[in-house]
Amino acid sequence: ILATDNTIGFNSGEDDGDTNYNFQLQPVYALDRPEDAKTNMIARAVIPIIGIEPGAEQPPIIPDPAPDSGSQWGLSDTNLQFFISPRSDSAWKWGAGPQVSIPTHTNDRLQGPGWGIGLAGILVGNFTEQISFAGIAVHHIGEDDFEVTGTHLMLFYNFKSVPGMTLSYNNMISYNWDADSGDEWNVPLGATLGRTFVLGNGDGLDLGIGYYRMVEHPEAGPDSQLKFLISWIPG
Repeated sequence: ILATDNTIGFNSGEDDGDTNYNFQLQPVYALDRPEDAKTNMIARAVIPIIGIEPGAEQPPIIPDPAPDSGSQWGLSDTNLQFFISPRSDSAWKWGAGPQVSIPTHTNDRLQGPGWGIGLAGILVGNFTEQISFAGIAVHHIGEDDFEVTGTHLMLFYNFKSVPGMTLSYNNMISYNWDADSGDEWNVPLGATLGRTFVLGNGDGLDLGIGYYRMVEHPEAGPDSQLKFLISWIPG
C-alpha cells in the first residue's frame, strides 16, 4: 500500500496568520512469511515533506517553534515502524513492535526527532457491518528532549447505499512531554469524507477530504486543518 496523509494547517506562527503544510508518504509492506507461520510482519514508513513559517509549530513532527525568518520547505525526519501481528481468524487484530527515527531533514529548521527510538502498536477491527476502527499508537523519544506520544485514530462509517464511501474521524492526537504548560496537547475534532474506487486492473484508489478544528493545540500551532488523503491499494 502506498498511502499519503496531507495536512494544511491554518493560523499558526508568529503573527497567528500563517499556513503550514505537512505532506506525508506512508508506504506499508507486508513481509513474506511461510504459510504455517504464526505471525505476520508489517513494515511502515512515515516520510514527511514540510512547509513551515517562522515561529510556527507542526506537531507532532516539529513540536517546537521554527526559528529564523522566512518560510522553509523540505524533508523532515523519517519514521520507520515494524509490527509483529499474531495470525488469527478474529474480527479484531493487533500488532506491536519498535520504531526508529532517521535524521533525513534537509535543514535544521525542519528537524523532528533526529535519531530516535520508540514503540508502536496497532489495533484494527469491526464494531458492526457498517462501523470499523483502526488505531496506531506510538511513543517516540529522539534528540534534543524530543518525547512525543501520538495516537492516529480512524473510526469509519460505511454507507451501504454508496459502496466504498465512508464518513470517518481520521487524524492524530498527540502529547508533547517536554512542551511548556498549556502547549502539550494537539487534539483535532472534525470528519473526513472518503471513497474507495476499484480500478480496472483490480487495484484500489482511496480518496478523502476532511476539515478539523484544533480544540487543543500549542500556542504557535494551527487552529484548524484541511486534510486530503490519497492511497493506492494493490489488488
